Amino acid sequence: MPTIDADAHVIETPFTWSFMRDDEQQFRPQILVRDPNDGAPTQARSRGEYWLIDGQLKSRNNVGKDVPPEAQDMRDVSARIRHMDEIGIDVQVLFPSLFLRPLTREPDIDMALCRSYNRWLASIWKQAPERLRWALVPPLLSMANPALMREELEFCKENGACAIFMRGMECDRLLGHRFFYPLYEMAQELGLAICPHAGVGSYAYHDLAQPQSSLMTFKFPVIASFESILREEVPERFPDLGFAFIETSAQWVPYVMGEARIRLARKGNAGRNLIDGKKIFITTQRTDDLAWLLDEIGDNNIIVGTDYGHRDTATEVEAIMRMANDGSVPKESTRKILETNPGILYGLA
Repeated sequence: MPTIDADAHVIETPFTWSFMRDDEQQFRPQILVRDPNDGAPTQARSRGEYWLIDGQLKSRNNVGKDVPPEAQDMRDVSARIRHMDEIGIDVQVLFPSLFLRPLTREPDIDMALCRSYNRWLASIWKQAPERLRWALVPPLLSMANPALMREELEFCKENGACAIFMRGMECDRLLGHRFFYPLYEMAQELGLAICPHAGVGSYAYHDLAQPQSSLMTFKFPVIASFESILREEVPERFPDLGFAFIETSAQWVPYVMGEARIRLARKGNAGRNLIDGKKIFITTQRTDDLAWLLDEIGDNNIIVGTDYGHRDTATEVEAIMRMANDGSVPKESTRKILETNPGILYGLA
C-alpha cells in the first residue's frame, strides 16, 4: 500500500477560474497588488497580493518555503510528481487554500467559485490519476437545491475526488447539525469522505474571532464540530461515511471525547465507544506526543498530512518514520498512520 499524504494543498491561480461559464465571468476573482510606496510598514507591504472576490479582499500569500512554485500552483503537474518522489510520498490528497475562510454570502457566486475550482482539480487529476486525488469544494450555499448539489458531487466523484472539503463551521452551523444530513447522505452513497479542515465558513464567527486569535478562528471550530458530530451521533446515522478532522493536531481528542461522553450519557447513551471501529480519523503532527496519543486512543484512527504547499513539505511524514526507526512508535502503527488508515478513509485501500 502506498504512503498517503492525507492533507496536501494547491495554491489557486487565475487559471483556477478559467472554468467559469460565460454567465459567471462577472464573479471571476481578480488579483490586486498593493502599491509598495503607500507608506505602510514593511510587514504589511510584504503581504502585497490579494484576491478581490465579491467586493472583498482576500490575501494570496499562503505558501510554503521549500516547494517548487510550479508544483505549488500546478503549472507543471510533472514537477509536483517529481517532488513527491523526492520526499517519499506516493499519493497526495489535494485541498484548497483560498477556501479556508468565507468568500461570499451569495449562492450564485459561491456556485461559480466552487464549480470552477472543482473542474480545475479534475483537470489536474487527469494528468496523474494514480498519484493525485482531491477533496471537492461543495457549493453549500445551494443546499436548498439537492439536485444541483448531487450533480456537482457526481461530477467530482467521476473525476478523481475522494473527499468533501468542509470548514469547522459552515453556514453558521457546526457540522453535527441536521442541516448537513442531505449532504452526508449523498456523500455516503458516493463514497466521499467528509473532511472538516482547519478553517471557518461563517462570517459572523470569522469576524469576531480573527482579530483576536487565528487559533480560535481556524482550529477551534473543527474541534467543536468533532464533538458536535459525536454528540449528535452522526456516525451512527451514516455508518459507511468516513470523517477526517484535518490540520488541528490530535492531542485534544481524548479530552473532547470525554466531553462528548458526558453529553451522550445525559441522553441515556453512556459507555458507547465513540471512534474505535468507526471511519473517524484525525491528523496528527510533530507537536503531538504521539506515543502518549497512541496509548490514549490507539492507532486505528490517526492519519498524517504534510500541509504541502503551505509550509515545509514532508516533515510530518519524516518525523513519524524516524519515530518508527528509533523504536518510539511501533512500525505497525506507522504503517497504519501512513498507509492503512488514509487508504480506508479515502477509499484507496
